[in-house]
Amino acid sequence: MEPQRRLVEPFYFSGNRVGCLLIHGFSGAPSEMRWLGERLAKFGWTVHGIRLSGHGTTPEQMAKTRWEDWAKDAEDGVRELRETCDTVIGVGLSMGGLLTLHLATLGLIDGIVTMNAPMVLADRRTRYAPLVRPFVKFVGKLTAPATGTAPGLERFVYDRIPVDGLISLNRGIRQVRSKLSAITCPALLMQSRKDSTVNPVSVQIIKKQIQHVNPILHYWENSGHILTLGREREEVALKVHEFLLQFMPQESIS
Repeated sequence: MEPQRRLVEPFYFSGNRVGCLLIHGFSGAPSEMRWLGERLAKFGWTVHGIRLSGHGTTPEQMAKTRWEDWAKDAEDGVRELRETCDTVIGVGLSMGGLLTLHLATLGLIDGIVTMNAPMVLADRRTRYAPLVRPFVKFVGKLTAPATGTAPGLERFVYDRIPVDGLISLNRGIRQVRSKLSAITCPALLMQSRKDSTVNPVSVQIIKKQIQHVNPILHYWENSGHILTLGREREEVALKVHEFLLQFMPQESIS
């Protein structure tokens, strides 16, 4: 597969009967999740990395899509994994984490791993998106590049963001936040301390709303927003693997 296409194409690695649905972030592509997917596959897990509608193409294509489209993509991904897996775990980065929470509020998945899932965006300008909508259709990246990203790991991401998409993301955040208490499955919540895109208070909001499932909370000290490609990515993959072990049938472990 040519390098550029590899960055935007979905991926699937066949493994055991526990499937991991890997969901990338807003304006990103499957390249954000591929490295983690390859690591989890080496551990024996089945891995499905999806591409959300309008992503991995052009900002103009993304401008035609909304939260409802991305939620449907995530729900379709679960259905595809259910064809070969008894158990499905959502593993999402940023908006992918928000979509993972969405799936859990619907009772569609058996466990969740969120990485820098947004409840509060770091850049306050995002809340004024509806005000600028009559004047501009796209805005530049709202934050500086994430710190702590490992060199040599390529990532496809848009340099312009559709304002309509940003408005829709904010609507998705509000919808998911209002339904968090419906989550009943095990949860691993991860948050980077050096996140310049999502306010780290987000993970505490999630934790408080799903306290009834005793979520595991883990902070990463030396990673930026793209936790899956940061300098702690090996430890991140191990932490996800350890979380997944609880879903293996006992006879498979012994």
